Amino acid sequence: MFLYYMNVSDLNFEDLKNFVSEDRLEYSKKYFNQKDRILSISGEVLLRYILKKIKIYNPIIVNDDYGKPFLKNFPNIYFNISHCGDYVFCGVSNYPIGVDIEYIHEIDLNIAKTQFHPKEYEYVNNSNDKIESFFEIWVLKESYLKMKGIGLSLDLKSFYINIDEDKDNIKLLKFFNDDDYLDNLEGNNKSSNKTKSFFNETNNKIKIFNELQNIDKIESIDEIIFKSWNLLDSKKNVYKLGVCSLEKIDELNLIDFKEIYKYLE
Repeated sequence: MFLYYMNVSDLNFEDLKNFVSEDRLEYSKKYFNQKDRILSISGEVLLRYILKKIKIYNPIIVNDDYGKPFLKNFPNIYFNISHCGDYVFCGVSNYPIGVDIEYIHEIDLNIAKTQFHPKEYEYVNNSNDKIESFFEIWVLKESYLKMKGIGLSLDLKSFYINIDEDKDNIKLLKFFNDDDYLDNLEGNNKSSNKTKSFFNETNNKIKIFNELQNIDKIESIDEIIFKSWNLLDSKKNVYKLGVCSLEKIDELNLIDFKEIYKYLE
């Protein structure tokens, strides 16, 4: 697995455009804001950097029926990209992966009440830092849905994230039929990986469950791994990053565009 993030605040469109596909350049035109265009294409730049590291030189990127991009000529290599604020975040894996990055800021917590499962709202409401807890839940749910490949087409209240007091065991409880995805998960049972870095990180296992006869009788189907970080940048902005995967989650790496430029040119 490869996890990289990049600060794009000092980049311009001309720096990046020669390292992405014509399709991505065309897609970026839908953004009127220059920063949004830069974020849009920098995600592919970061992806191509990672792919070249694993000897993939001519990736063909297409979208599936849900709009999720994948590698047509390397279907067994999975990737996911997220961007927010000054950062773009990319993960590449041999297994399905979802990543999310969100800027932690003041927010109307009624959103949690209306969009989250009641148990998640209770967790946020009882937290000492309600705002951070909101984004903790959000990146976990979002990264799971992105790993799953259906985005927000699934009702956010149809499953919930159960986080224990020590945050060393996070369970994802599912209350909907999802046989196709569960079939895809069969046979993959991975353990978590704890690493040291300058991030404030949470490293957890998430178990996927199916509801059986009642809520008190739940059967474990398989495991996925979840990990989150708090990133404090030079401007004192705090971001929450989350990853959901079926394999061991490696360290998160900061990469500078100058290094990417030398590698890709």
